[in-house]
Amino acid sequence: MGKLFVTLLVTLLLANSLALLGIVGYGLSTGRFDAEMRAQYLATWRGEKLVPPPSVEKIVEEKETPQQASARIAEAEIQREILTREIQRDMELARSMQQTVAMAKLKLDKDIKQLQIDKQAFDDQITQYNEKVQSEGFQKSLQAYSKIKPESAKTDFMQMSDDEVVRYLSNMKPDVVTQILDRFRAPEELDKRLKLMRLLEKHQVISLNQKQDAEKKTKSKL
Repeated sequence: MGKLFVTLLVTLLLANSLALLGIVGYGLSTGRFDAEMRAQYLATWRGEKLVPPPSVEKIVEEKETPQQASARIAEAEIQREILTREIQRDMELARSMQQTVAMAKLKLDKDIKQLQIDKQAFDDQITQYNEKVQSEGFQKSLQAYSKIKPESAKTDFMQMSDDEVVRYLSNMKPDVVTQILDRFRAPEELDKRLKLMRLLEKHQVISLNQKQDAEKKTKSKL
């Protein structure tokens, strides 16, 4: 009786083992007994809760049809033409701006030259006006000094520069010049008179003899 029970138990275990091996062999040969499935089987064997394997979504790429390919190519061609037109438009705008800047620069150069011409003309007018005013003022002063007493003219000339006095004396009559110079008698007046005589000789207003006579008088009075 005991031997029979052992025999039956061994036979049952052997049958289960062969069945298990068959199942494993079938799963490996068909690809169904992968790592995930093996983990699931082992969990079942150990009595653990069975977790369903995650489903893998397969991405199926749709094959492009000839119509779709033609539409895609046509759309790309349209985009290329649009981009080309935009580039051409920008280039034309840039050329237009360059021409505008060039024309503005030419106008500016022309305006600057005209402004310089106008400024020079204005400066010439101012110079002529000043010269006229000075000339008129000088002529009035010259007439006044030619008519006043020689002593009074000498007093004013002592306050002027040598060049300014010579300008007046150079435009006076010789006899008036002589009368005014004869009034320079004080030591400091004689020194100025000598300087004036030298300048007058330089401008050929008086002769060398007149200058020498003036120098002799100056030395004798010193």
